[in-house]
Amino acid sequence: MPLGRQSKAEDKAKTVRAKKQKGKNKVWKPFQPTIDTTTNVMDAIALHPKAADILAAYGLHCFHCAFATTDSIEAGARSHGLTDTDIENLVTDLQELIDTSPARPAVLTLTKAAAQALQKIGVAEEKKKVCLRVTTGTDGSFCMEFDDATTADDRIFTCEGVKNVSLVASSETLWRIGGSTIDFREGRFKLDLAETCECAGKQCNCKES
Repeated sequence: MPLGRQSKAEDKAKTVRAKKQKGKNKVWKPFQPTIDTTTNVMDAIALHPKAADILAAYGLHCFHCAFATTDSIEAGARSHGLTDTDIENLVTDLQELIDTSPARPAVLTLTKAAAQALQKIGVAEEKKKVCLRVTTGTDGSFCMEFDDATTADDRIFTCEGVKNVSLVASSETLWRIGGSTIDFREGRFKLDLAETCECAGKQCNCKES
């Protein structure tokens, strides 16, 4: 093989090895939401239900009006007559609520009934392996879609005893529904959302009863 071609082949191999090593070095990090004036009102409430109480305290009671689903916090606040200072304080209070809330466990539980139901769907779709991505809506709903691609931002969950079935969830999804269980009963998939305690701050001192 000519020297030039050999060098190109070696360079390509080095690039591939470097990319693989780079992927291995990536560390999964929990999602930490950031609220600003451009954040949608319903997105803020989806991040933390008590955001609705803060919005109400500033006079923004109509969470289901048009601005709540289409406009930013700033646009909604201005339509209610809030000043620049009011808007700045509102955003600060919302961000503080997020920052002082205990993080949910970065895990999802897939019950055997749900895993077996997904396995049957995989057979019907002629898939040897069933991998579904779990996503959530601002209204609290959840969805599962076939997705074989994963990133460093994802975590994968399986059910012991059921082969070739897995769930994928991003750090943002786990922020919203982490610690919850996906079950299959009454003919449908259901998300049993884990309750969170009322402790402030990242260190939770609650004890299991």
